[in-house]
Amino acid sequence: MRWSEKAVEAIRERGGKLTPQRLKILKVIEELGPRHPSLKEVLERVREEFPTVSFSTLYSNVLILRDAGLLHIFYHDGEARIEVNTVPHLNIVEGSEVIDVEDDEVVRLIERRVGKKVLFINAYVVRE
Repeated sequence: MRWSEKAVEAIRERGGKLTPQRLKILKVIEELGPRHPSLKEVLERVREEFPTVSFSTLYSNVLILRDAGLLHIFYHDGEARIEVNTVPHLNIVEGSEVIDVEDDEVVRLIERRVGKKVLFINAYVVRE
């Protein structure tokens, strides 16, 4: 099942209506998700079609999706970003780019070291 289908299902289960604006938010998150977009970036894309969509509308939908386990929110460079990869993994961060690396061995090692389960780990590349 595609991410957007799971998202539609989650919204329906929570009694939400599938308005054109909400469907656009889901579509944009699905399209931009692998790039770890900022909420600002998602809102700008949604407003291309629906200029009156507010930040609070976007944020409330993101929280519904987070609570449904379909995404996570993390902060980088002072901006809230969306993480749609819900499998435990590493985020390699270089400048504004964030790349997913799935490495079960590294994730398990970090979990053993900290004694807790991790969702994702942000590793920042040092510029020399």
